[in-house]
Amino acid sequence: MDLTFSNLFFVKKGMFPEEKQQSHEEHHKKVSWVYYCIITLGLWLIANPPTFGYKVPAMVWNDILSGILLIVLSYFALKPYRLWAQWAIIFLGSWLFIAPMIFMAKEGAGLVTDYLIGTLVVVFGIVIPRQPGIKLFAQPGPNVPPGWSYNPSSWNQRVPVVFFAWIGFFVARYMGAYQMEYIDTVWDPFFGDGTKNVLTSKVSKSFPVSDAMLGAFSYIVDVLFGLAGGTHRWRTMPWVVIIFGILIFPLGVVSITLVILQPVSVGYWCTLCLTSAMVSLIMIPFTIDEVVATLQMMKNEKKQRNTSYWKSLWFGGTMEGGRTEEAKNPETLLDLTFREASKDFLNRPWNLFLIFALGAWIMLSPSVLGYSGTIANSSHIAGALIITFTVISMSEVGRPIRYILVLFGLWLIAAPWVLGTDNNMALWNGVICGLVLIPLCLPKGKIQDKRGSFDKYIK
Repeated sequence: MDLTFSNLFFVKKGMFPEEKQQSHEEHHKKVSWVYYCIITLGLWLIANPPTFGYKVPAMVWNDILSGILLIVLSYFALKPYRLWAQWAIIFLGSWLFIAPMIFMAKEGAGLVTDYLIGTLVVVFGIVIPRQPGIKLFAQPGPNVPPGWSYNPSSWNQRVPVVFFAWIGFFVARYMGAYQMEYIDTVWDPFFGDGTKNVLTSKVSKSFPVSDAMLGAFSYIVDVLFGLAGGTHRWRTMPWVVIIFGILIFPLGVVSITLVILQPVSVGYWCTLCLTSAMVSLIMIPFTIDEVVATLQMMKNEKKQRNTSYWKSLWFGGTMEGGRTEEAKNPETLLDLTFREASKDFLNRPWNLFLIFALGAWIMLSPSVLGYSGTIANSSHIAGALIITFTVISMSEVGRPIRYILVLFGLWLIAAPWVLGTDNNMALWNGVICGLVLIPLCLPKGKIQDKRGSFDKYIK
């Protein structure tokens, strides 16, 4: 069958081979209980406005109408071939994350319950039953790509991302609660009123909604996308992997940009903002390899079967020559994950840890050494970007990115003369840091794993 994009949402019985249809129907029967759970969540949502005394009419109607839609859509989703209803439930669950920000909910209870119900709806809509119609579209194949020494979609790879995304969510939600006036104060252990000043600055207020709550939304989506799909998802659900990567990479860039703006535009540091930025950066190395595996699969589909990238993005594909890795025992998964994560951390190149510390010093040096102006702004920006590229380079897939740091080293040396400064501390700090940074960028470090055709790019 020649699949089109519309087949993701609209299919009929008889369109697929009998064995695929039987597998789809059996799978749907096993997971159909989730739609009864969503009906309950719809009733819960309808009861929210009178229970918590919503003051914003738009939020009242949002929860009532969303609850009714969840009930109606769940009824239709009980039929195995009504994929459109199953997808609509997922989109509606995602909407519940956004609605309190758009309608400026005045009640913290409304925001919390919408986030909770939205999370459960998405979990019941796509995390537990997997992508609607996945049994109709998925092709048989390995879960370890050919030429790879490990599975990039394994739970060992994804559990750390989910863990850090939850931390980021709680930190961002706390700051968002202050911005939306649910709480009167916000805690900062190191910079006094720095967090308050940053969250109420012109930069933060330039966003149409709470920028911190927008960050919380991004983190919760990271959690859900991290949980969605099985250990084959790099080839069966490419769209999830690609969107997951897009969400994490830009989020890290935005976070570090906001960190740069703190001393440059706002004039204050924010402990919680720095924490959120670091969480965003830590997640990046864990996601790069899965994106690479998916892109390899899509390229292989194009070369071997002349499948368009658009089609393989939504319907996946397969690769010959890989192997099937056995599923990890849930009882030992966390232990195995922490053990492997600790081992990976200790095996990271020593020079990258030194560069990370150097970047932190460069970013903070104007405050420590007491110089200001354009040269100080240069140090803030350069230090933050050095940390960003260093963390990305800690992934074996991202190791070549470390060469970009050579340019920052050259800039640190040249900046005092290009920008001009009469502060000797600023001048010598930049020159020495640049001279130390450049040679530290050269060692590649040990490469432990194999990634097929991508290995030639890791230099």
